[in-house]
Formats: sequence, structure tokens, C-alpha cells
Amino acid sequence: MNDEYYYNGAISGVGIPYDDINWYDIEGSPFGSATAFNVIVFGDANNIIDVEGAVAVGGTFYSPRGMSIGFERKNGQVEIGYSPDLVRFMVGGNTTFMGPLVVVGHVVGNGSFQVAKGSTYLIGKDGTPDQKQELAFLYQANNGSRYWEPSDKEDHYLISSYDVPRFIPASRIEANVNAFFQDARASIEAYKDCIENLPVNGTITDNYHEWILRGNDPVQNVFSVDVGPNGIINKGLRAEVPEGSLVIVRIKSGAHAHLQYGVMGEESKANHTIYVFEDAQQIHMETPADIWGSILAPQAMFHGHQTGGHVSGNAALGGFAVNANSGFEFHLYPFVGGLVCGAPQPAPTPVPVQPRPIPPAQPAPAQPRPTPPVQTAPAQPRPTPPVQPRPTPPAQPAPAQPRPTPPVQPRPTPPAQPAPAQPRPIPPVQPRPTPPAQPAPAQPRPTPPARPRPTPPAQTMPAMTCPVCPEPQPCPVCPETEPEIIPFPVPVPVPIIQEPKACPVCPEIKECIITPGIIFGCVWGCDCHKSHEWEVKLYSVCNDCKNLIYCEKICRYGCFKFEVPYNGCYVLEVCPADKATKQSCCKPKVTLKNIGVANFMLC
Repeated sequence: MNDEYYYNGAISGVGIPYDDINWYDIEGSPFGSATAFNVIVFGDANNIIDVEGAVAVGGTFYSPRGMSIGFERKNGQVEIGYSPDLVRFMVGGNTTFMGPLVVVGHVVGNGSFQVAKGSTYLIGKDGTPDQKQELAFLYQANNGSRYWEPSDKEDHYLISSYDVPRFIPASRIEANVNAFFQDARASIEAYKDCIENLPVNGTITDNYHEWILRGNDPVQNVFSVDVGPNGIINKGLRAEVPEGSLVIVRIKSGAHAHLQYGVMGEESKANHTIYVFEDAQQIHMETPADIWGSILAPQAMFHGHQTGGHVSGNAALGGFAVNANSGFEFHLYPFVGGLVCGAPQPAPTPVPVQPRPIPPAQPAPAQPRPTPPVQTAPAQPRPTPPVQPRPTPPAQPAPAQPRPTPPVQPRPTPPAQPAPAQPRPIPPVQPRPTPPAQPAPAQPRPTPPARPRPTPPAQTMPAMTCPVCPEPQPCPVCPETEPEIIPFPVPVPVPIIQEPKACPVCPEIKECIITPGIIFGCVWGCDCHKSHEWEVKLYSVCNDCKNLIYCEKICRYGCFKFEVPYNGCYVLEVCPADKATKQSCCKPKVTLKNIGVANFMLC
């Protein structure tokens, strides 16, 4: 089982590319393309205030407030960053926000679109010189200011709705959003039916305050929780299974499921856990619960608790509704996949594909590219059938494409996923234009040969040389006593052998979650509920003197980021730019995401 979640290069693959809004199945994941969404709702939804990942709503979306999307928590499970092409908020019907919509990513709508002034979208840079012009085209709006243009913020572009609401109409990129949600629902419901037929291989122990789910399967453990017909879930759920295995909880509740306990599941197993509501039509969260795991209930309306709560995982729901005063949130703990459901399907018969017509300017017809050998690695979500070599037919006029695909900068291709074993046949798909070839990976730098280390000379006994014999001399007269013989030790060199020393144990280095030298935060509005333009000033303090080093203006909502030396002392001030409109109840709403200095004050 593969426990990794694949991303679009350095930026997490949270969302769907705006130039490829189509549904794809993923083997081992009942959520398919919706794995890239924190929550997908096939009907209407309202009043969600914060989503770490991406949001897709097939019906209408309404909120009397605003919503933030794509801002991960301090200890979030995956890194969510700027992206040049990923859509992180998509609605198939009408969209209405009475407050601002702030999204780290693109926004696509298929109906009317109304958001408050101050709505902003943060788009990553792709390095192309014409990206700013392309963004201006994508977000062009009727009756908009002729002076409007995307703002360049060094490492990203900012799309602001200070004049009129701005979004990407689905028709502008020729995206069939309704077909996307129809295919998504059909695929997810088919996978749900398959999971409901899986044999139960785990046991449940009923304790006073919790159900303990025990299983020993190293791949997946299936449990059935039957609380019908009243559907009351008034105990916690805790799984004792092999590490890394899946926890599949099938819940039979009847038409109404009532969640009356504060916790479902565990954070450590959240991305390995999935709750399948088999027959519920209405799911009522009757306490502000923490749900750790993904929810598969494409047929059910989910009612959030009026004071808050959260779902940490993927969620596929028929609808979503919550009180306007709720603080309901979705946290990104994407389901890891690897779920085994149904018998493997036979491999499809290869379908010959006609080669592209040869332009007359070519001196010779291009031979069809040979089919690469089948690899044991998983195939792409929609594999292109292998091309059978055949004689090149006469050049035919190029078929009319549904729309010219704008050139897209190549981005890292995620590792291939195995083709899903679908319980129902998948209709044939028209081949899409082949994306531009990825550049060959850089060859690893050859390792230079190891330089021979000089071998120290062996310490041996020095060779003895015979002295030159002197010329014979007359012998002197010897004394009568014999001379005393005193032994004299002769030094003999002995090779020194050093015993190998054991390597010391390296201390554990904890990951630093604060970036030094960076002060980063966001302004989310004012307690007076009125629109302000804010002045964000940063002072350095030395000897009771304040020196202004940064000053930025933010139109009601936005973020700021300052780079300063770590060892200084700093004061951050956030005040309305127009002090004449300031009231006694004016107080900015500020969140600080990184304080990487030794001394800091907020005024």
C-alpha cells in the first residue's frame, strides 16, 4: 500500500488545473480526482468559513460572511502553497458571499458570482513572461475598472475584487463543470457500493464510552457499526490495527444519523480512516465534534453543529448546511488510498490510434512512435491505449478540436497511480492532446574516483651495516682485572596499532517550524464590520527610539511579510489608513503566522 500523497512539484497538488477540469478515477481511492479536494458537495452548501484544502460544490453556495481557502494550519499535514494553475474553489451553480472570499489559488464559477469587495486570490508564478496578461484575460469582468490588473507580489500574483467581483467563468475556459460533478458522483457511488459488499474482518468491543475496533489485517480492516434504526452514535471510535493499515468503518444508521459524541477516530490514523454512511440521508452533528478521517456519503445532507466542529479528511457529501454563526471547518488530511475493492478487471484490448496527419511541408511521413514496453509501475489515471504500428494513411485534415488548448508550462508529473479496478465499465475517452515532453532528468554527476591515501611506511628494524674494519694496531697492555660488562637496551621500533573508536550518537534535531528573520501575518477585517484600508508599519526599537523600517497598505484583507535581522527588537502597528473614519470599536483582526525575531511587540 502506498501511503504517500502526491503533489504538483514543490507545491501540493491540492485542487484541479483550470485547463483540465475533467474527472479521473484513481485506483485504491474512492474519491478519485476529489482526493485533491478537502470537500466535494454534489448539491448545495453554505456557511463554511475555513477550508485548508480545496472546495468543489456542484449546486449553489451561499454565505452571509466570508471564507478562507488554502491557508494551512501551523502544524498542517501537507504543505499548501501558491500554484499558477490549480483551482481551489469551484461552484457549479450560483455563488453569493456577503463577506470577502480569500483563496490561495484559482476560483471558477458556472453561474452568477457575487462576493464582497476585498476578495483576493493568490496565484503562484510559473516563470513565463506573459502570465500577467493571461491572468488579466482569465479574470476579466464586465463593468470593471479599466485600470485593474493583477498585482505583482514578488513570489505570487494577487487578483483583487476592489471594483467588481472577479472569477474565471467556466465558459471562458470551455470547462464542462456539470459533467465533472456528474462523473464524480457516478464514480464515488459505484465505489461506495463496492465497499458495502466488502467482508467484515474486524471485531468491535463495546465499552462504556467508546467502541474499540480491533483488526489484524496489514492492508485493510473492515468494521460494521449498526446503530439502526434510531441512528444514535453516542460513543467514540478507536481503532487498534497494524500500523499503516486502513480502517474502513461501515455505518448503518437508517435515514438519520445522529452524531452525539465529541470525537470520532484518532488524529494519528486520520488519513488512513474512512467512514462510509451506507443508508443515511441526513447526518446531524449534534455536538461540536472532531471527526478524524474521511467521510463517504454522496447521498446524504450533512448538518454541522451550530457552534462549530471540523472534519479532518476528505469528504464527499450530497449537501452541506450549517448555522450562520457556526465556525465549521475542514482540515486537510487526504486519504492515502490503497483500498482494495472488487476483483481486478481484465486489461482492456489495445485500440489502434490513427497517427496525426503529416503536414505537406515534411519531406517524408513521420513514422508512428513505437509503443513503450509495459512497465510494472502503476499506469496513469486515464492511460492512452498503445499505438499499433501501421502504414501511414493519406494525410487527413486535422479534426476540429473542441477548443485550442492554451500552452501550459510543464509542471512535474505526479507519480503514476494504478488504474482503478472499477465495478462498472468506464466509457471510452477521446484521446487528449499529448502534453509537451518533459525534459530529461539531469544525469547524476559522476562521482570522482577516490584519491588514494598514502600508506604510512611500515615500521621495521633498520638494516645493519658492517663498519669498516680499522687497520691493525699494536695491542695495548691490558689490565689484570676484567672489565665490567653493563647491558645496554637497544630500542626496537614497534608498529602502533590504534583501536577503532565507536562513533558518537548524534543528538536528535527537532524540526524548526519558525523561519528566523521573517515577520509574516494577515489582516482579516475590523471589529466594526466596516471596510478599512489598513496601514501596517514595522518599527525597530533601539535606546527607546522607534525607527520606521517598513510601511504597507492593505485594502481591508491581505497579508504582509517583512524580512529583518533576528536579534533586533521590533514593534508592529496596524491602524486604519484614514484616521478620520476610525471609531472607538475599530480593532483590526490580525493573525501572525511566523514571528522569527528575538523581541516582538504588536500595537
